[in-house]
Amino acid sequence: MTDLVVNQGKGKRDIVVTAKASSIEKWRKQVVAGQPETGKEFAFISDEGSYIPGGEGTAPSPLTYFVSGMALCLISHITQVANKKKLDVRNEKVTATAHFHEEGSVLRGDAEGFCDRFEINIALESEEDISEIKQLIRLAHRLCFAEKAVIGSVLVINTQQLNGKPLIID
Repeated sequence: MTDLVVNQGKGKRDIVVTAKASSIEKWRKQVVAGQPETGKEFAFISDEGSYIPGGEGTAPSPLTYFVSGMALCLISHITQVANKKKLDVRNEKVTATAHFHEEGSVLRGDAEGFCDRFEINIALESEEDISEIKQLIRLAHRLCFAEKAVIGSVLVINTQQLNGKPLIID
């Protein structure tokens, strides 16, 4: 029996995601990923750009998938909360920008990669009460697994707009 079944209906839902990566050629890699309880897996190809010798830019880079995952996870939770609370929201957009840098030298053995910060912007349109929209955004952030994975180890700057105007969440 899976954890999902054991904890079902107890206020907890376990989610497992697996990803198996392998090399294709040069910097091209494939990952086969999915959630075991669905019985489905999906294949993704990744490549590095020409900024790395041998990279051909034939597919998104691993960091592109990582940052895209952050945006997709958060917008999915916006949809989830809006649907469950029966809120009318439109034109939802999440923009995630991550800043990374490298220091040191591989040849010296002191190379290291760093994530400096994430900037996440939520924009949506709605005529719902502003307090409901603020609660929707708060809950979406609290539910976002990807954001939870990085928060506390890297600076995450959140901004939001409602109907084209800045929205401050207290």
